[in-house]
Amino acid sequence: MSRFGHPVIDADGHVLEITAAQQPHLERVLGADLYGRYLSEGLPMRNAQMARSLDDRRRNRSPQGAWWGTHTANVLDRATAMLPALLYERMPEIGIDYSVLYPTNTLTSCAVDDADYRTGLCRAFNEFYADVYNPYGDRMAMAGIIPAHTPDEAIAELEHCAALGLKVVVFAEGVMRPIDEPDQHTRSGWLWPGQHHWFDCYGLDSAYDYDPVWRRCAELGFAATFHGGLAFRPGIHTFVSSYTANHIGQFQALMYELCKTLFLGGVTRRIPELPFVFLECGVSWATQLLCDIIEHWEKRSWEAIQRNFDPALLDLDELGRYFERYGGDFREVLGDDLASYAHGMPIHGGTPEEPDEWTRLGVSSDEEIAESFASSLYFGCEADDRGVHVAFGPANPCGVKLNAVFSSDIGHWDVTDIGSIMDEAHGLVEEGLITDADFRDFVFDNPYRMYTAINPEFFAGTVIARYGV
Repeated sequence: MSRFGHPVIDADGHVLEITAAQQPHLERVLGADLYGRYLSEGLPMRNAQMARSLDDRRRNRSPQGAWWGTHTANVLDRATAMLPALLYERMPEIGIDYSVLYPTNTLTSCAVDDADYRTGLCRAFNEFYADVYNPYGDRMAMAGIIPAHTPDEAIAELEHCAALGLKVVVFAEGVMRPIDEPDQHTRSGWLWPGQHHWFDCYGLDSAYDYDPVWRRCAELGFAATFHGGLAFRPGIHTFVSSYTANHIGQFQALMYELCKTLFLGGVTRRIPELPFVFLECGVSWATQLLCDIIEHWEKRSWEAIQRNFDPALLDLDELGRYFERYGGDFREVLGDDLASYAHGMPIHGGTPEEPDEWTRLGVSSDEEIAESFASSLYFGCEADDRGVHVAFGPANPCGVKLNAVFSSDIGHWDVTDIGSIMDEAHGLVEEGLITDADFRDFVFDNPYRMYTAINPEFFAGTVIARYGV
């Protein structure tokens, strides 16, 4: 147990996979033809970040990637992210009792277009993770990658991960799909000229019903975790000369729409037992999202629309009298009979087939919205994230606290010294931004509840086993 009087659970560390060690798994799973493709093309992540000149980037608007993305000066930390035995040995020194780990070099594998290649890559990588990291299961768990272009392929890999003994799985932030009938003529302004694709975030207005996927997660004991960077999301990375400019806010932008579409699509209401986890993105944006949802509920629920905006409620005679009394400035353009103009002008757009946009969510009060949001959703926050305090703040609607969970991000460039990570995280308490009780929620209670809510035996056989919330 750490110096804080309670354990520390890291909900999002990173490994740097040794790609050469993965090749036997890839060769066995992919078969000769697809393995030959892998040898020819390499990892999808590497292809996405291949070197290009600035002039080339300007011509094709390719974003600048993280060419300096891993440790060089700090050799110990570089090795720690690559070698699980070394990470295991250092965890007491670091001050983390249990860590859930996510990939780096194999990111974007579940975004590959070809279905056989995509599912084969993910299956092979997951077998590698199980072989390499399961032996250290009393202190760490590696997340299996779930391809999800269709519910069927996602369910198949969920079952494969369960058979491998993996306890955590991770989904991409969504799937890029072709538009069935691209509009080449209207140019409405809502789509890019010539746009042929859209981004599907699994929930509201998805191309598929993903509820069977989330239900299978619950049945197998997997929290539904999402990590930015597993897919390619156009429109997020727009700078050709600065990775920093591309990186700032990217995970918030990715997770904001994903969270919104899952929640407003009613997924968390239909499957309330399943935790939905948005990683490496902070929590302050989630507070604003909850505030915005409740504000729209209060003014845009079907009952509120019928009460305040139903066209039948408009007294056209009274509106005409206002025009006659105060509309003189427009008489030259509109004509002398301003009352008749008021009677005849359009007052609303076309009514959609389903005017009640809240039927999927199935709520009847602000309190129901806030409670559903606060009970099902979890938000990964790094040690240097000063926005953590917002999760525990008094401004949250209906007095709820949001589920901020500690996410170290060890293995990546923004953690320059793994050994100081817990000092940095506890600095929030030392500065008075959060209390000791908030800190315990952040680094232990919330992540413990997140994993055990759907799998009570998640920490069985681990160093956390003797503790509970």
